[in-house]
Amino acid sequence: MNRTSNPKGQVPTHQTASKTGAGEVVAAVTGDTIVITDILASAATTISTLATGGGTVLAYMPVGASNFTSGIPVATSAGVFSSAGNVTINYYVK
Repeated sequence: MNRTSNPKGQVPTHQTASKTGAGEVVAAVTGDTIVITDILASAATTISTLATGGGTVLAYMPVGASNFTSGIPVATSAGVFSSAGNVTINYYVK
């Protein structure tokens, strides 16, 4: 996956990342903040900043699609992990 930071003042570009099974869905980039806008999950899963649901828990996701009116910000320089199932995340980096 090729990602770069958005310079201040520019509209963020949405991106999509997918993971089959548990593990890292979106890789961390030092100094960047990931903002999650949508999550699709094939099984109930914990979305967090460390593997197996550890670190900061961002959301407990049921099966199906979840679209957020307000994005879920992830701590700066942190990645996004899923504890189970197949997961697709739409996000932008700021």
